[in-house]
Amino acid sequence: MSHQLVIPKGAYHTVTAPDHCAWPNLTLLPGGEIGAVIFNQPNHGDAEGDVELWVSSDGGHTWALRSRVTEHAPETNRMNVAAGLNQQGDLVVLASGWSLIREGDRIRLGEVLPAWACISSDGGHTWEVSEDVQSPPTSPDAVPFGDVVIAGDELAVSVYRASGSHVLRSADGGRSWRYGSDIGLGNHLETDLLVTAEGHWLAAVRTARGETTAPRAVHLTDSGGNWAGWQEKGAILLCRSDDGGATWEEGPRLSLPGQIPAHLLQLADGTILVTYGSRIPEFRGVMGRISRDGGDSWSLPFRVVGDFLPQSDHGYPSTVQLEGGDLVTAYYCSKSPWYQRYHMGVVRWNLDMVQLFMPDGRVAT
Repeated sequence: MSHQLVIPKGAYHTVTAPDHCAWPNLTLLPGGEIGAVIFNQPNHGDAEGDVELWVSSDGGHTWALRSRVTEHAPETNRMNVAAGLNQQGDLVVLASGWSLIREGDRIRLGEVLPAWACISSDGGHTWEVSEDVQSPPTSPDAVPFGDVVIAGDELAVSVYRASGSHVLRSADGGRSWRYGSDIGLGNHLETDLLVTAEGHWLAAVRTARGETTAPRAVHLTDSGGNWAGWQEKGAILLCRSDDGGATWEEGPRLSLPGQIPAHLLQLADGTILVTYGSRIPEFRGVMGRISRDGGDSWSLPFRVVGDFLPQSDHGYPSTVQLEGGDLVTAYYCSKSPWYQRYHMGVVRWNLDMVQLFMPDGRVAT
C-alpha cells in the first residue's frame, strides 16, 4: 500500500528540526514570530539531551534554532515541556526530564527529575532558570505538559504522572509554581489546559490505556456525536471547571481509542479547536474537531495531516493562530513517506480548507 502526504487543499507543509523527536509546543511570540519548544534528540529520552527553541519568522514556512533552553546535567536529559507567555509577554517553559542508567551499551530511563522553570524576556535568546517548582502531593515526580495559560493575575499549567493530572499555579510570572488542584486521579495522563475568553477552564485529557468508567464500546456516540467509549487504548476526555480550575467535571469524549494526546486553542472568533494525534490505521496523522458553543458539542473529526507509515511514531500536535487567521500546527514523526527520520512537521492551514460537519449532517457554521 502506498502512502503520501495528505493535507487540506491549499495548505502548506514543511519538515524541519531533523533528527529531533520534538514533541513540539508552539507559542505565538509578541512580535509575531512562532516559537517551537522541542526535545533535541531522535529518541524517547534514552540519551542525554535538552530542550531547544526553534523560531519561524515567516508564519511557519521556515524555521531556525534560536537557543538551547536547558543545560542538562551529566547522565540526565531535559525533554518534557509545557510552554506559554506570561502577562508581561515573557516566554515561560517548564522542563522536566530523566536520570539515565547505563547498562553496558544500553541506556534506560531512571527517575523523573523535578521540573525547571525557564523564563526568557528577550524572545528566547537568553534564559533565567528557577528550580522552585512544587509537585502535587500525590505526584512527587509529576511531568509538565501542554500550554502555560494566563488565568487572571496568575499562570496555570498541567502536570501529570500515573497518579493523575493536576494544575500548578504561579503568581510571579512563572518563576515559582505551587500545587493548585487535581483535574483527575488514576485515569488522567497528559493534559492540555485552556482558559477561554469567557472565563471557562477546559482540559483535554489523555486517559490511561484500558482504564475508564465510560462504556467499553468503541464506535458508540451520544446524542451530541461525541465518542461514548473505547476499549484497550487511551483516548481524549474533555474536562471542565467553572470555578477557576479549583474543581473539575468530566465532559464529552473527543476521540477514538489510539487518538492521543490533544491540544486546545480558542480562535479569534471564539471557536475552540482541538487537534490530536491519531494512530488508528485508517487515520494515522493529526486530526481536528471544532466547537462553536464553548465545548458542549463538536464537529465530526477532520484530517489536518496524514497519511503516516504504519510503523511510525508520531502525533503530539500543537497549534497557534496567526494574526490573519491562518493556523499553524506542528507535530512530530519518526518516519513518513516524505521524511525517513525523526523530525518536526508543520502545516499552515485554515478552517475554510476543511469540510466541517456536525454529527447530524449539518454544516458546522
